[in-house]
Amino acid sequence: MNRRRLSIEQWRDAVLFVAGDLEPTGGKSKELDDSDNRRRTVYGRISRLKLNDMLMQFDYPDANVHAEKRSVTTSPMQKLFLLNNPFVLEQAKMLAARLERSPRPLGGEGKGEGVPPASERIENAYRVLFGRKPDKREVELAENFLKRDSSSEMSRWEEYVQMLLVSNEMFYVD
Repeated sequence: MNRRRLSIEQWRDAVLFVAGDLEPTGGKSKELDDSDNRRRTVYGRISRLKLNDMLMQFDYPDANVHAEKRSVTTSPMQKLFLLNNPFVLEQAKMLAARLERSPRPLGGEGKGEGVPPASERIENAYRVLFGRKPDKREVELAENFLKRDSSSEMSRWEEYVQMLLVSNEMFYVD
């Protein structure tokens, strides 16, 4: 299979899922920008007058016209949009907290209490997000990144998780 990019709906649902924040049930549609909207994106409200900014950035078709096929574009604005998007920031914080609470690799039998060491949290992040273990170079880069002081309101760990959420590996299926 050729490499392909997830649609914005698939990516948003995946981010909610890995953060442990996905509400799988349907119900009344909500705005995608609503901080309480944790439902799958397919249940989001679509306005024909003003398309949601996230959907618009990622090639969602115009709701007023028939679209046989969705175009796929890649631009720097897409990454910049995600790096500053409140939804991504909130989900990064939730995923970081989830990984810090996990005493052992997620999905396995946990033993012990407290925050696991950085190497275990990094490995957990890779398993949850990418379904694989990080290689030695990825762990080394992550540990070096985490040692630095944070220059924002987010912790260094939250910044790292945000970077993983908006990485190409999270956006593309090989």
